[in-house]
Amino acid sequence: MFDVAIMATGTIESMFDILAANNKSITDIPHNNDVYKVPATAATDPDTLAMLAELGFGTGTGQQKLATGDDPTLYIGISYWQVGVDFKVS
Repeated sequence: MFDVAIMATGTIESMFDILAANNKSITDIPHNNDVYKVPATAATDPDTLAMLAELGFGTGTGQQKLATGDDPTLYIGISYWQVGVDFKVS
């Protein structure tokens, strides 16, 4: 969700406003093509948005998207491990 917040507003702080506006939890994992409403009251940072646009990142068609967690092979932790396979109990 950090990626969604940064792409939409340029701030991490806006993540909680975006989650609330979309009835989502901080533990929900966003997926490609999910659409989120960004409330007008969400904090924004025009300088960060301008820097991202200069680097070719943005929310428009054809622009790169931030997706730091969009690789299922990177999903690790208790939620994904299987007892006796990835998660060893001794």
